[in-house]
Amino acid sequence: MTQSAASIAPGRLIVVNGTSSTGKSSLCNALQDLLEEPYLQLGYDRAWMTLPTRYFPFQANEREGAWYDLDPNDSTIAVGFGLGWVGRQAVSGLHHMVAALVASGSNVIVDVLFFEPAMFEEAMRLWSPYRPLLVNLKPPLEVSLRWEAERAETQAGRPKGLARLDREAIYAHPGFDLELDSSLGTPKDIARRVIAKLHETSVPNGGVNA
Repeated sequence: MTQSAASIAPGRLIVVNGTSSTGKSSLCNALQDLLEEPYLQLGYDRAWMTLPTRYFPFQANEREGAWYDLDPNDSTIAVGFGLGWVGRQAVSGLHHMVAALVASGSNVIVDVLFFEPAMFEEAMRLWSPYRPLLVNLKPPLEVSLRWEAERAETQAGRPKGLARLDREAIYAHPGFDLELDSSLGTPKDIARRVIAKLHETSVPNGGVNA
């Protein structure tokens, strides 16, 4: 028997914000493992990776998609990151998709980096009705830079320095429920702190595996 839209309880939404190389993916994976109810995992990187490769950095249409500005004296170091209209459309589409999924009863974990106020503002306009749990993941910069250097993508040639880009802007937004240093425990340790905070509010569907 099909439920009417009016009778479906919204899902829960966990938003994990942070710069590159802060452990967001590891935390999101740990949350999926520990939460008893199923949670979909979405994010900015996943949205961008669905674009045709010609919109990726260093490809023909990068200025419409996503690009890195490189240090003129060292092309292995990124000093800026930008999005064209295709990249921005992907971000906005993700914001709307997350809202639709939660409204239809799905639980969602979304991995973001709110490097512009307009991105945060649009996301909050769409997500605030569902009382998202907002988490800033913020290890010390030197830790993020070390993790970045150890990443397979960096060792394969992705520019270094992404962990420091827009750091101040990404963490400048108000209203976050938690700010966690991901270097102070394993991903599952950090996930348990997120889940404890989640359980301080009413949880229509959720739970946690022991």
